[in-house]
Amino acid sequence: MAFANLILLTSWLPAAPRVPLAAWFTLVHLAALALPSLLARADRPLSPVTRLLREIYPLLWAAAFWSELGLRNGVLPSMSNDGLVAGWDQALFGTHLNVTWIGAMPWVPLSELMQSAYFSYYLMLAAIPIALWWTRGSEESRREIVLRVAVTYLGCFVIYSYFPVVGPRELWPIHDGELVQGFFYRLNLALRTAGDSLGTAFPSSHTAGAITFAWIATRIAPKRVATGVSILAALIAAATVYTQNHFAVDTVAGVAVAVVLQGVVVPHLLTGSMPAVAAPASSPVLVPQELSEAA
Repeated sequence: MAFANLILLTSWLPAAPRVPLAAWFTLVHLAALALPSLLARADRPLSPVTRLLREIYPLLWAAAFWSELGLRNGVLPSMSNDGLVAGWDQALFGTHLNVTWIGAMPWVPLSELMQSAYFSYYLMLAAIPIALWWTRGSEESRREIVLRVAVTYLGCFVIYSYFPVVGPRELWPIHDGELVQGFFYRLNLALRTAGDSLGTAFPSSHTAGAITFAWIATRIAPKRVATGVSILAALIAAATVYTQNHFAVDTVAGVAVAVVLQGVVVPHLLTGSMPAVAAPASSPVLVPQELSEAA
C-alpha cells in the first residue's frame, strides 16, 4: 500500500503547484503513506471496527484509486500509448483480434455469452465479502485474500499511472448492428458509461482480476467451485477481446501480471509478513470444511 501511494503521489506531484486537484491528491497520498504504520501500532485489543478496517483498508484504497485514475487522466496532460500497444498487438497476433473476431462471428448468442461473461467480472468483485465471510475462522486466510486482491489491482494501477492506454473501445470503430440490442450489451454499456476510467486498458484489469479470483478460489473453495470460477475467468479473458474493450495484447498482459504477482510476489509477501500456519498433514489449512468446523 505504501509503495502504491508513493507512486501515485509522484504522478501528481509535478502538477501540484498549478493544479488544485493535483495538490489535493498529493496531500492525500502523503498522509496515506502513514496509514499502514498507524494501523499496525493500534492499541490492543482492537475494537471490531478497527480490526475490520485494518484487514480490508487495502481494498477500500484500491476502489478509490480506480476513480482517481480516471480523474488524473482527465486533468493532467499525458500521452496515450495506444499506438505503441496497437503495434505490439499487430506484431504478436498478425492482426487485431478485437476487430477481426467479432467481425467474423457477429452472432447475437455469442455476443450475449461474451457480454454476460464480461459482466460476471463485477459479480466476482461483489463476491469478495462472501469469500471473507467464508474464511471467518482463519485470520491468515482473510489476510491472504485481501493481499492477493490488493496486490493485483494496485500493481495494475501503478502501471496505469505511468503508462496510460485508453484502449480500442474509445478510439477505434465499434461493431454495431443487431448485437447492440442485446441485454448484456446494453447493461455493460450502462456500467461503462457510469464508472469507466480512461487510461486503464493495459494490462486488462478485468483479466488480471479474474485470474486472481480463480487463484483464490483454488485456495478456499471446493474443487467444483474452483473449477467453475477458473472456467469463468477464461471466458472473461476472451470476452475482453470479443467485446472490443481491449486489444488481445492487453489481455495477455493481464494474465502475465496476475501470474507473476500471484505466483511470485504474493508468496514472498506472505512469508515475509506473517508466520507460517501449521496444518495437519491430511489437509491444507484453507479447506472450507475445516474452517466451518473451526467456526
